[in-house]
Amino acid sequence: MAEKTVMLNQVEAMNTALKEEMRRDKRVVVFGEDLISMGGPATQTKGIFEEFGPDRIVDTPITEEAIVGMAYGCAMTGLRPVGFLMFASLVMCAADQVFLKLGSNRQEWGWFGPLPAVICTDISGGRGIGEDHALSPEAILMHCPGLKVVMPCTAYDAKGLLKTAIRDDEPVMFVAHRSLFFGTKEAIPEEEYLIPFGQADIKRAGKDVTIVTYSAMVHKALAAADELNKQGISAEVVDLRTLVPMDIQTVVKSVKKTGRLLVVHEAMTRSGAGAEIICRFMEAAPQALKTMKAPIKRLGCKNVPLLRSPAVEPKLVPQVNDIVAAVKAMI
Repeated sequence: MAEKTVMLNQVEAMNTALKEEMRRDKRVVVFGEDLISMGGPATQTKGIFEEFGPDRIVDTPITEEAIVGMAYGCAMTGLRPVGFLMFASLVMCAADQVFLKLGSNRQEWGWFGPLPAVICTDISGGRGIGEDHALSPEAILMHCPGLKVVMPCTAYDAKGLLKTAIRDDEPVMFVAHRSLFFGTKEAIPEEEYLIPFGQADIKRAGKDVTIVTYSAMVHKALAAADELNKQGISAEVVDLRTLVPMDIQTVVKSVKKTGRLLVVHEAMTRSGAGAEIICRFMEAAPQALKTMKAPIKRLGCKNVPLLRSPAVEPKLVPQVNDIVAAVKAMI
């Protein structure tokens, strides 16, 4: 019998995940900026106050450090908090709590109990609204000990990964991309499902080149793969889905097949996640380097702040034609 599904966009899928987990476990609480008064950042929390009341969801002042600190404290006292920071750039405002408290707790203070805190935030690149709202800080988050870093690109993945994050006993940074919130609706199973961390997904199979990416850049990579296919080049697109833990073995298997590796991300190229992905690949498959058909390449944002200009930003961040050009240069 066919699986029952419902059509949801990404923000609706995240909203559904939150409600399901709050119904399943009374320890799940939610707090952050404008979650009730504005229906949540792009409505991830729509209807939660009406169903669960003020004991389970709270609007906070605009104080990111306090939000993360609340999540840290709630997790230590037996709750399963989900704290919302409106933009991923604002992780910088909460750096002490994220890095020196939440992420480093076990090493610094010897806390051996569960620490099930989820910090949800999102990147807003593509709208020309400036670095303070559009920064992609995943490389910085990856550098923090003790944090898991999740970056979904589809509604299906967002729901399954968020449910996994809420049930995880370690701190999780759940970084969505606002440009995907109201995209094309997908068929989401009505039955419960979870997506394990550290399990990459091959979004498109190919034989000539492997494009490794995550978050919103997956969709640009898929569009580039469509264009390359018209030119007789078959590109495989690997979506990492989680950066910590990272499924490098799927990357290795793909590159052994294609002989070429291109890593693409929206964040700045210098010291970005791409460098870590490439290094992990080289460590995991040193012999593969001898048989590769082209040098490894990475493609990211230019090393400048994203300007407040919808006209200029696309010239800084990789676009579909940039990915196509990079692959053709490798071929």
